[in-house]
Amino acid sequence: MESTNRLSAIQTLLVIQRWIGHLKWENEGEDGVLNWLKRIYPFVLHLPLTFTYIALMWYEAITSSDFEEAGQVLYMSITELALVTKLLNIWYRRHEATNLIHELQHDPAFNLRNSEEIKFWQQNQRDFKRIFYWYIGGSLFVAAMGYISVFFQEDYELPFGYYVPFEWRTRERYFYAWGYNVVAMTLCCLSNILLDTLGCYFMFHIASLFRLLGMRLEALKNAAEEKARPELRRIFQLHSKVRRLTRECEVLVSPYVLSQVVFSAFIICFSAYRLVHMDFKQRPGLFVTTVQFVAVMIVQIFLPCYYGNELTFHANALTNSVFGTNWLEYSVGTRKLLNCYMEFLKRPVKVRAGVFFEIGLPIFVKTINNAYSFFALLLKISK
Repeated sequence: MESTNRLSAIQTLLVIQRWIGHLKWENEGEDGVLNWLKRIYPFVLHLPLTFTYIALMWYEAITSSDFEEAGQVLYMSITELALVTKLLNIWYRRHEATNLIHELQHDPAFNLRNSEEIKFWQQNQRDFKRIFYWYIGGSLFVAAMGYISVFFQEDYELPFGYYVPFEWRTRERYFYAWGYNVVAMTLCCLSNILLDTLGCYFMFHIASLFRLLGMRLEALKNAAEEKARPELRRIFQLHSKVRRLTRECEVLVSPYVLSQVVFSAFIICFSAYRLVHMDFKQRPGLFVTTVQFVAVMIVQIFLPCYYGNELTFHANALTNSVFGTNWLEYSVGTRKLLNCYMEFLKRPVKVRAGVFFEIGLPIFVKTINNAYSFFALLLKISK
């Protein structure tokens, strides 16, 4: 029984990601001029905007006359450096990402069997969609606030600083620099949050599959052995598939989470440093925008840590689900089968960021602690 879109939470976002050059178009591998244009489209879009803009931001930071001036640019430069890692990762593994999306959507092994499972899946998808639409909307709102707030300053100022190769602090030329800033930053912001959403969704979807396995095990509570034994074999086979998907998911999300965690401590640190040296009365718009940026940054670190933690938690919870079956009434052979499965479950399911740490809530707490330590050190050095 299958009457629901398994990827309903991100179906629209997948279309957007193809349009902004993250994922492969359908039939991209075929010959023809149109398909050749589809292959080069991501580079045509991102080279003059994303990569050139990030290079100009770093040039501005490196050539700044003092550390305080560099700090005004570094907080965003490091953020975009994490974006470069995410873009290169998804381009390098776009074939694997496309295959994983296709398998999650179309593999009959993951078909939902009854109305209870469909209701569970649809509710889960709605919850994820609600959370990430708020996250995406909030991030774009912060960017829009940055674009608008500069018009309330007395002096000409760019929303997000970068090196401009001409004198832009004049009425005639300011909007050229401002316009490029808005277009490039919007693309960077959209790319960043959509790639975050995709990585989190992979972990969320696999965590949901582990929950589905638990539901099917617990549904055997009152089942007779003749019915339970073949169902147990199907559950074991499905579990093996889900573990394989977990490894594929780890390959895709590991580089992006690693870069996000490593850079986030510095991003929050430089953002807080910028707030300390910013006069709220003189620049209220930029002050509020920076506070909002820090809040979004913290959410950006929290979400992958949360969904990585959920995946591990629900995978490990299957041990309790096994005890929810009617195992006391089973024959010795079926009990041995369950015992083998319990031994299989002893191997922990973890999603790691590189070889350094597991993706979970503990790393989120550690990142925030590191950000505070760097901030305290930076204040001490600046004095």
